[in-house]
Amino acid sequence: MASSDRKLIVVSGFGPFTGHDTINASWEAVKLLPEVLSYNGTEYDIEKRLVQVEYGAVDEAVTEIWKRQPDLVIHVGVSGVAKCVYIEKLAYNHKFRRPDNSGQYLPNGSCELPHNGHANVLKCGLDVDKIVAAVNEECDGCVAPTNDNIKPLGATKVSKNVGDFLCGYIYLKSLDVDKKRSLFVHVPPIDKPFSTEKTAEIVFAVVEQCVQQVAACV
Repeated sequence: MASSDRKLIVVSGFGPFTGHDTINASWEAVKLLPEVLSYNGTEYDIEKRLVQVEYGAVDEAVTEIWKRQPDLVIHVGVSGVAKCVYIEKLAYNHKFRRPDNSGQYLPNGSCELPHNGHANVLKCGLDVDKIVAAVNEECDGCVAPTNDNIKPLGATKVSKNVGDFLCGYIYLKSLDVDKKRSLFVHVPPIDKPFSTEKTAEIVFAVVEQCVQQVAACV
């Protein structure tokens, strides 16, 4: 199938920032995703986009991504506290107090959303619980070790805390455009516990589950 006939999936990762100064695990995993995904006779181009950790860069990226009318947009970021791959249900619009990489702040810690005004919280329209259950079953060999006598975590986990930095901001912006075609995924730092290759495998499984849900709604 010619690339012009394929549908489009955009997956973004972030560049370095304080605490992850030289490398960002999210972009390292995103770079390893395949170029094409096939589902139920339909092919999708997977376009990978690096986004700098700046409010202006996020605004520009989100605008450009959605102008292309993708079938699915998945943003990936790194979390220093993530113990496995976290699938985020919510984004908040009242907590952006930190300066970005360029030293810029978001006035009042919130933003005016084109479609949802000053809504405090937006919820993903995809079935996040179903995605987590399916990916954990598919990637049953990807388990994150925990302390003794505690059941190991699966490959993924549902989260409602996307954070108060650019991860939360980019998710909020995309959910404002289309809640049913947007998702945010937090990955742990490299080798804590997953290698970059294993993290990419899990993220790709998440992409596949999202595609199934989006295709079912067409």
